[in-house]
Formats: sequence, C-alpha cells, structure tokens
Amino acid sequence: MFFLGASIILPALSSCLSNKPDKEKQHDWCVLFNSVQDTGLWINPEIGHFPTEGWYVDSSDLVLRPGGRGGNIMTKKTYSNFELQLEFKMTKLVNSGVKYFLNEMFNDSTKKIDWVGFEYQIIDDFNNEEIVDFQGDKGSTGAMYLLVAPGNKELKPIGEWNSLKIIVDNNKVEHWLNGKRVLKTNIGTADFEELIKQTKFKHYDGYGKMSDGHIQLQNHKQEVRFRNIKIRELN
Repeated sequence: MFFLGASIILPALSSCLSNKPDKEKQHDWCVLFNSVQDTGLWINPEIGHFPTEGWYVDSSDLVLRPGGRGGNIMTKKTYSNFELQLEFKMTKLVNSGVKYFLNEMFNDSTKKIDWVGFEYQIIDDFNNEEIVDFQGDKGSTGAMYLLVAPGNKELKPIGEWNSLKIIVDNNKVEHWLNGKRVLKTNIGTADFEELIKQTKFKHYDGYGKMSDGHIQLQNHKQEVRFRNIKIRELN
C-alpha cells in the first residue's frame, strides 16, 4: 500500500466468517454489509470507527443521510484481486461512488495527503446537467471516474435498486451495471498512464500503480442507499 503520510492505526479486523450464510461460504464470499452487525467491517479513518452520525441502518439497507455528516467510510481490510457486488438506490441529484484500491497519497499540487483510488461512479444520470462539476460520460454512473466512460448501460430510475459489480484481476478491471458489463480496461499500461495525465490524478505520484487498497463508500452529502454488499478475493 502507498501510505506516504503518518499512518493511521486501524482497529482489529472483524471476522467475515460469522457473516457468511452457508450458501455463500462455498463460494468464499465475505458479506461486508447486510445488517446492523456488519458495520463493524467499516471505518471512517478520520475518527477511527464507524460514524455515529450521517450513516444509519434501515432494516437491510445502509443509508447515507443528506447533509454530509459522517464522512466517507471504507473497509478496514485491503483487497487486491477481487469481485465486489452491491446494490444501490439513488435519490435525485445524488453524487456518490464506490472507490477501490484506496490509499493515502501525497498531492504535489496541494501539498496535502489524501485518500484516493479508482472510483465506480454513482450519479443521477437523469438530471446530471443540474449537478455542479459533472464531468460528462467519464463522470456518469458506471464510469471509472474521469478515466474511462461506460457503454452498453441500462440505469434504473431514481428510487429503484441498481446492482453493480467490480472485478479486478491483476491489471484487468471490469465495471458491471445491472448484469451488463459497461467497462473493461487494463491498468498499469502506458495507455492507462496517458489517461491519468489528463486528469487531476496526475498530481498523485504512484496513482495507477496501486496493487491493493481499501473499498470506500463516498459521502457527497446526498442520500443514497446500499445493500447486499459482498466481496470475494480472487487467486
């Protein structure tokens, strides 16, 4: 991992074993969230534990309240090659996302250390012209934010559940939306480095060369719901 600043000390990891239904144990799935007990696998690194405000559990849904409290949350564990699946439900003008390969990196422009990684963008495509700083196709739902636009996309309307899947297999990355692959790219290549140079990520030395990192759910102040969050590590 790329920890270029003062490293944070994370609490001991909660075991995934107790969260695995029998039907999923055989497939080596780790359930990251499906009930209130599962918040123990998540942390806001700024406060050292799962937030007591901003995020709450509503039955089997992990809900981000509007307003920005609670901050971003990330898995305590890091992942390299994996398949991540979850469902999300958007509200109007929502702007969120799922980041992976999340690491602390130094920004040579701002001179600050930030948590950065690749991002599966989640945003209200239906009203995106009203969203400040919307970045076009490379900022739409399913995109690898600012880097690769999605295609062949069928996004369900506001208020309905969508499913996403992220697969990382060495340098190969896939984004899926509602059962269809919308993006496939190879990271760590010369072509991918050129894409990075065209974005704000060029200011982070080592961006695009990460080999593992945390999974993060983003807080951009609008309400969004997540459920059935699970991950399996690939050999």
